Amino acid sequence: MICLSAKPTAVKATFQGEYVPHGQVIKAHIALKFKEIIVVFFSALTVVPGLLSRGRALLLICMLLWGSLVQSQETSPVVRLGVLQFGTVSWEAAAMQEAELDRRHGFKLKVIPLASMGATRIALKSGTVDMIVADWIWVAQQRARGDRLQFIPFSNAIGKVVLAANSTRRSLADLDGARIGVAGGPLSKGWLLMKAQALREGVDLEQRAEAVFAAPPLLSAALERGQLDALVTYWQFAARLEAKGFHSLIDLRQISAQLGMASELPMLGYVFRQDWADAHPQMVQGFQQASQAARRHLNDRQNWNVVRLLMRAPDAATFEQLRHGYQSGAPADLHPRQIDDAARMYQLLYPADAQRAGKTAAAGLDPALFWQAAH
Repeated sequence: MICLSAKPTAVKATFQGEYVPHGQVIKAHIALKFKEIIVVFFSALTVVPGLLSRGRALLLICMLLWGSLVQSQETSPVVRLGVLQFGTVSWEAAAMQEAELDRRHGFKLKVIPLASMGATRIALKSGTVDMIVADWIWVAQQRARGDRLQFIPFSNAIGKVVLAANSTRRSLADLDGARIGVAGGPLSKGWLLMKAQALREGVDLEQRAEAVFAAPPLLSAALERGQLDALVTYWQFAARLEAKGFHSLIDLRQISAQLGMASELPMLGYVFRQDWADAHPQMVQGFQQASQAARRHLNDRQNWNVVRLLMRAPDAATFEQLRHGYQSGAPADLHPRQIDDAARMYQLLYPADAQRAGKTAAAGLDPALFWQAAH
């Protein structure tokens, strides 16, 4: 087992300007007075020309102050979303804000960039953020430990197995003896799925392959330098490699189907605390609707201008691969077949957990982890 690491980066996040619902009457009165002052002052400028030069500056100051006070009158509750700086959820959040879909659905979205997946999970558990994006398997494990978290779908996309340049491998069984890069660590869902299917094909990759664990950008660079035979990585990093001419061996969604989960189960979702959702069910539903609206908004290629700035796509080919990957991962509403598939996948990937709990595949997964709007 080999690990690559990069120099850690110190990241600070400050949380200011949160909506506080006290003193609104006083603020509204002050805002009204400022508006009256602006109107009177502007009238004076039209009568007394000598005030014009200094008056313009004072008028601008008054307008800015009034605008700031008006902004403070917003009563929309704030949803604090913790995102990875390189994560695709920031694209959807940017589209949501740019089109004001958050406000249309009754809340104000506040995006809080964080340095790592671990940092997002700590932020959620500490109450620093209200939502993050994570996989439902992690949510299931947390619920099994008594931490009541819930999940709404974000993406069907998981990742891909990408081959080195000029590779002749055509199946997972061909990775016998290979040096494989794994994004996400030993418990990466892609690595677990890959090992489970390879075992069915007669190869125990845990014993017969050399796994290299590191951050996705480092692994992509290693593959490009010829230091890896294959790489199981997140879909957006696979898309960047494909834009450079690398070929994928298999999509992890295909592996899921081969293992019996054929219902396009969304692996990634927005995750939040159940007590928070119980206290704000309309806000959760509004957020889910805003997320779906953002997906529809981005069906129009012209609406990608703001998002493209966050993608760091060096060329048109990379941009198109990333855009296609995001759109192809759009999830549908959850249905019972998918929840049944989730139970089977959990049993397959974590049989020891189910045995320790003394549960069957049908009962080993708490279906309450998948949030459903009350009807």
